[in-house]
Amino acid sequence: MKALQAIALTAVLAAGCASTTQRTMFMSPEAWRAELARRGVDPNEVPDPLLVNAQIRDAAAHLAGSGTALDRLRRLQRALFDGTLFPFRYENRGTYTAEEAFGLREGNCLSFTNLFVAMGRSLGLPVTTALVRRVQATEKEGDLIIVNNHVVAALSYETSWYCFDFDRRPHELPTNLQPLDDLWITALYLNNRGADELLAANPEMALHYFDWATRLAPRFAPAWGNVGVARRRLGDIKGAFEAYRQALTVAPEDAVILGNLASLYRSIGREHEAELALKAFKVTDATPHTLIVRGDLDLTQGRLRAAMRLYKRARSLAPRLADPWVALARAELARSRPDRARKDLERALALEPGNRSALAMLREISDTAATAPR
Repeated sequence: MKALQAIALTAVLAAGCASTTQRTMFMSPEAWRAELARRGVDPNEVPDPLLVNAQIRDAAAHLAGSGTALDRLRRLQRALFDGTLFPFRYENRGTYTAEEAFGLREGNCLSFTNLFVAMGRSLGLPVTTALVRRVQATEKEGDLIIVNNHVVAALSYETSWYCFDFDRRPHELPTNLQPLDDLWITALYLNNRGADELLAANPEMALHYFDWATRLAPRFAPAWGNVGVARRRLGDIKGAFEAYRQALTVAPEDAVILGNLASLYRSIGREHEAELALKAFKVTDATPHTLIVRGDLDLTQGRLRAAMRLYKRARSLAPRLADPWVALARAELARSRPDRARKDLERALALEPGNRSALAMLREISDTAATAPR
């Protein structure tokens, strides 16, 4: 569970498809440590995101009360949402284990889900983490685009799966639930930690986390993509290409991975390969920022209408995001329509008053108008 930049790198916070087996679905701490070691990951360096301590066990029993498994988990979720019973501060950043989230009383969606799953399991209930299909949300920090996928807690009860969602923002109901085994849950945690390190400008540490994630979940395509991002940051171009190859073996049409691959090609002057990579992803699966990346390629090659279509699609997917409006302004300037560009930039600044690209383009338009012959 982080594009129109010269470098369009992406750290994916939580994503991928799950495959579960009885052997790894629910693991004891001892079995978890043994399996990590078997896969080349030192369990002394990686905390168990679902480890339960006495405080977690006591709190879960007190908050959940008695009743059926479903009743107890619903009561536990209500209690965790009640600040008078369980104060907890939600943060977009900060990925913690269950123990850490319980002690700090803060964390992101994955941290809160780790805590709930651990509390549920301390009650003897077979609750796990699951990925849900939802339109991906993106945000930009510097030259990184963060693609946020979403996880929920899930319980198989009688003949159905039941979800316990800790994202309080308005959104559609989860579909295509993908329950995860304990190794995948650990890989999600490690992938998030790697993204945190990448944002903190620590690509070497980020690479360790991403590499561990791929060892625990070899078919976790976004983690492989993030290995490529970190290796590129470290100057290992050959290693970055190999990581993207691994990612695309698992997810050949992943828009984020293909966008990063295209960016890598462009950085070494291989424009033709970059164009092929951008054309390979499904526009219907793309995030707003990857649509803008592809639109930029069309714009630089003079395909103004194609670029406008992609920018407008990005705007329709994220109407509260400033970047599509900035992209549309670039296209309008390419069409020699500065007045239309100015209006688009004003819309962008209404959404994000400090958007540097929009401010710079407005200054450029003003300077051009001031120096134009009269």
